[in-house]
Amino acid sequence: MSTPSAGLLDDHHDHEQVLIVRDDASGMLAVIGVHSTALGPAVGGLRFQRYPSLSAAAVDAMRLSRAMTLKNSAAGLNLGGGKAVLVETGGPGTREEQLLAFARAINTLQGSYITAEDIGTTPADMDLLATETEWVMGRTPENGGYGDPSGPTARTVLGGIKEGARQRWGSTDLTGRSVAIVGIGKVGAILAELLVAEGATLQLADSRPERVEACVQRVGGQAGSVDDVLRAQVDVLAPCAIGEMIDVSTVPELRCEVIAGAANNPLLDDATAEALAARDVLFVPDFLANCGGMIQIGAEFSGGGAAEVDESVDRAAARLRDVLDQAAAEKRVPLFVARELAMERVRAASGGATASARA
Repeated sequence: MSTPSAGLLDDHHDHEQVLIVRDDASGMLAVIGVHSTALGPAVGGLRFQRYPSLSAAAVDAMRLSRAMTLKNSAAGLNLGGGKAVLVETGGPGTREEQLLAFARAINTLQGSYITAEDIGTTPADMDLLATETEWVMGRTPENGGYGDPSGPTARTVLGGIKEGARQRWGSTDLTGRSVAIVGIGKVGAILAELLVAEGATLQLADSRPERVEACVQRVGGQAGSVDDVLRAQVDVLAPCAIGEMIDVSTVPELRCEVIAGAANNPLLDDATAEALAARDVLFVPDFLANCGGMIQIGAEFSGGGAAEVDESVDRAAARLRDVLDQAAAEKRVPLFVARELAMERVRAASGGATASARA
């Protein structure tokens, strides 16, 4: 394996470390972003997917690692923010060989970054990584971990939708409310079940139609294309796929009143958040709504039990309620209020000197 090399892009100078790592034997190519370790080791999942270029992978890793700093701080966890992306290169080694090479790369960071499951990886993959590194969370229960964090994530997203409903319509009751879910992966599928149990009606879309078909057969709802469901006339839009789905040009086409979902960084930039506010569309900050999985990972890291996870997941809704209430009282964009509060905790832990966490 080659020695990891730092690769900082000019617009992303607020990270502690950004490493590009590769292994010629397996074809492993990855980027590890360590945004902040002020609160503890940087923890964030490992994405395994295709990227159009190495620079695109690096930017994604850095945007996501920033979001993890915010998420972990806002959730009250003593963990920093990091993320890794493993680029699908097509070989020459197998997927398993590339994962093992990545595990060995983690060891060079000596615990400053701890990985976990994300898009394209599973608890079984975390078990495999654990054969080469101790710096991994989210293993299967059979191997000492807490398993798939998708359930707790879906629960806090549901809490985010209900708190958004309370802010917009004065009640957390979702009976008869229409919700569009874009992205029926592990979290989106569970969220669909939870919403139906709450009495909501669903419109569902995913880039893989078979996922939508399976979800419709299981819980009901109306299937549609990603473009149509994203722009459907509904009460709530729940983006649960990849980030940057909504930008300034998309905002005028949206026909929802609340946006709350599981996707990290669903908005392209701050200008998009301001455009939504100008249209009176309530955006529930993503790192507050989707923190359930990290709450479970944090409990695994600290040795907390299932009861601790349940209590923390329940408290997430109260934290979100406070942010939405403060933003409404101050007539400010909720995302900006949430970010400031999260970074205050990071600054306090680092003695007041830390980088910003721009979305």
